[in-house]
Amino acid sequence: MGWAPIYRPDTDRLDDTLVYDELRMAMRNLRPSTVVMPLVGAVICVIYARWVPAQNVFIWAILVLASVIVQGTLPERFPLPSNAASTARRWLLLYSLCYGLFVLTWASMAFFLWQPNNVMDQFLLMLLLACTLAGATAACSISVPLATIGTVVYGATLVIIPLRQGGEIMTAIALLAVFYIGYMIQIQISMHRTARDMLVLVHERAALIDGLKAAKGESDRARDRAEQASQAKSQFLANMSHELRTPLNAILGFSELIQGLRTDTIKTEEYAGYIHDSGKHLLTLINDILDLAKIEAGGEVLHEGEVCLADIIADCLRLIAPAADTAGVQMTSKITSLPLLLADGRALRQVLLNLLSNALKFTPRGGEITVFAHPRTDGRIVFGVRDTGIGIAVEDQVKIFEKFGQGRYDVATIDKGTGLGLAIVKGLIEAHGGEIFVTSTVGEGSTFTAILPAFRAQPVQTRAKAVA
Repeated sequence: MGWAPIYRPDTDRLDDTLVYDELRMAMRNLRPSTVVMPLVGAVICVIYARWVPAQNVFIWAILVLASVIVQGTLPERFPLPSNAASTARRWLLLYSLCYGLFVLTWASMAFFLWQPNNVMDQFLLMLLLACTLAGATAACSISVPLATIGTVVYGATLVIIPLRQGGEIMTAIALLAVFYIGYMIQIQISMHRTARDMLVLVHERAALIDGLKAAKGESDRARDRAEQASQAKSQFLANMSHELRTPLNAILGFSELIQGLRTDTIKTEEYAGYIHDSGKHLLTLINDILDLAKIEAGGEVLHEGEVCLADIIADCLRLIAPAADTAGVQMTSKITSLPLLLADGRALRQVLLNLLSNALKFTPRGGEITVFAHPRTDGRIVFGVRDTGIGIAVEDQVKIFEKFGQGRYDVATIDKGTGLGLAIVKGLIEAHGGEIFVTSTVGEGSTFTAILPAFRAQPVQTRAKAVA
């Protein structure tokens, strides 16, 4: 059928959904019968009380009333949940048994109300059963099991009545009953296909609405990300315009002063030093921008080889030591036995230098910065930098790793930086297949922890190196 491809690959589950929905529609169509059928049964009893024994009418009336009560109370005792497609077969069996009981008791009129050689009695029975079959076709054709029960029971009874009487006329009527039943079956098939197509359209519409909602949600999230990126880049450009102009203005200003000097060698050396420092700062900014642009574009190529993380830490500490002494900050290290790593030594050195520079920038005089590194039991390598600085607020701990972003913790310093250092650190660690995160408390300090995957550790050779 045309609806099958809609539900692939989970056809079985969604076929259960259709069966369940068909059952719900059929039971809703049958609901009026719990009121109408007892009234019709009462009229039938009054009519047939003239032709058949009273006890037969009474027994049939009791059976019909009992089945109607069962069918009427079943939805109240066992209501169909709004969505129970996973148990559709169980519900279908329960309701089919209930409906089958009602059909059998109603069709039993052909036996309890049968009067031999009473043509009026027999023709009225056939008319009642034919009308009942037509009503069952209209109400239950949506559900194949219920429609089958009604067609088989009412149809068989409709054929048995004339055959039971016998004779040419009655045999011909039985044959007409067979054609009538076939016609009802064709109507049932047509109505079932129409109803199922309608249900398929309902499910398609629901799936389409869900898809549109999901697409809208994704579009909203993408728009939010784009707006955040635009805001971050605008903030970055605002910061960079200041950072780039400061060293450039210094270079231009001091170079103009040098031009005016003739004999003052001391001033010349002093101004030349300022120019050199400004040029180094400008070069650092440009390098950071280029490094981040390369990482963003996926162009960061790792030159991997066996490296000793302890040696890299020692080198970084020696480079930072003069600045730490000037700032009055103590530098220590805590390193356990480390294996050789398969990594890019230059990238790891840049990560550590950026973390140390960041920690030094936000650690006041008298504070302490500790570099730590150790292997985990699962083989992963952990290293990072811990400081006793001003700390980072919880809401800013994710922002500091964003591209072109800064946290509010840096407002307490004169050198605010560009907000690129930690973004570069994150990109380099992720390029190694690792991760980095921060834990911090405002006023107590911060700990930046990087974790490299286990395959980066070399299992053959290991080195233990204590770094002073």
